[in-house]
Order: sequence, then C-alpha cells, then structure tokens
Amino acid sequence: MSAARGQANVVGVALLLGIGVVAIGLLTASVGGLVDAQIATADADTAADGLSSLRDGVVAGANDSYPVRVTDGDLSRVNRTVRVIPETGANRTYDADGYVADLGGQRVAFVGGAVVRGTGDAASLVTPVPLSFAGDAAFLTVPVLTDEATDGGGLGGGAALRTRTTRVVSDLPSDEYTVAVETATPEAWERAFERRGFGTARADFDGDGTESVVATVPGDRTLTVARYDLSVVVARG
Repeated sequence: MSAARGQANVVGVALLLGIGVVAIGLLTASVGGLVDAQIATADADTAADGLSSLRDGVVAGANDSYPVRVTDGDLSRVNRTVRVIPETGANRTYDADGYVADLGGQRVAFVGGAVVRGTGDAASLVTPVPLSFAGDAAFLTVPVLTDEATDGGGLGGGAALRTRTTRVVSDLPSDEYTVAVETATPEAWERAFERRGFGTARADFDGDGTESVVATVPGDRTLTVARYDLSVVVARG
C-alpha cells in the first residue's frame, strides 16, 4: 500500500468517526428535546386538571386545596377585567385577575371564570364559558382575586392551591346584555362563546393592548351575576 493511499484511509476513517459522533449528538439532542416536550405536556395536563378542579370548587363555593403536582413551572398573576354592559342600565366592571401557569413552554390559564390551555389560535377552553342563559334569564360567574391572593410562585412536585371563597349574588333587571372578558387568548373564547349561542366581537376597552371578547346575550333577559371573591395561597410540601 502506498503512503498516499494509507493516509487517505486514515482521513476517511477519521471523517466517518466524526460524522458518527455528530449523528449521535444530534440523536441525543433530539431524544432529549422529545422527552422535555413530553414532560411539559404531562405537566400541562396536570395543571389543567388542577385549575379546572379549582374552578369547579369556586363555583360550588367550596374552600379547599387543589393539587398541581407538576415537575416544574411558574404561576403568575395577571391583570384582567370582566365587564357587564347593559343596553340601558349602568355598566359593571370587575377586576377579575387570574393566574397563568407556564410549564416548559406550555401555558394554562385560569382567567375570567374559565380555564384555557395553549396560546394563540391553538388555545382552547377546557371548562365551559362562565356565561349561560335559559328561558328569560342569563347567568354569569365572576371569580375575583382578592388583595390577599398570591401573586404566584414556583410550582414544584408538592404544590397545591388552597382557596377561600366568598360569594355575592346580584340580580339585574331584564335588559339586553353584553359581557366582555379580557383575555390573551381571544380566539379560544370566541369559539367557546359561539358554540354556546352567543354572538361575539372584540374591543380593547382600556387601551392596554389586551383585547376583550364581547359576548352578546340574545334578547332581553334578566342577568344573575355570582361574584366569588377568591383568595388563593400556593401551599408546598
């Protein structure tokens, strides 16, 4: 074998080894990314279940603790508003702040009386909209976070959301009502409202860049508003 051919063989082997190392690295990164995505999805499932249970407990007026046992994630409080707008009477505005759980790029929110999973057009409500009607009456549920409610925090493996709820019910006279829910995921709210028979529009009432989805209650109806003053504490361990 000539020296040139031997040198070429050595270079060829080195190249093959280098390609193999790169391929293994890419495969490892791909598998690692897939595992991380699966963990984030499982955490989002858990958070959606926990926040949905919390929402159901609030509507039932229960004071309870709701586990959100995720691998890792952060809970943050967001400023949101719910508005009740009659055709002839005075408007009512509720500072109905909510929570957003960020779980490795997955998003689950409890805002405006419903739980929303996802972002943008891919988001969807995993609980019913808080507005309904039957006969000549309509009903609205409005959870309102109190000043004592947590601003958020880390969600470790042992985290749970402990709640204390007080309900105040207001019966409003027959009128043509619209209800506006401020949200970062308007597409999800629009689809959910429209499936329940409400016409929808959008408006940015306070000019902060976060739109409200405005749902129109069909016809003249009385409106019962159940406001739930909600205190939430993140308990760990």
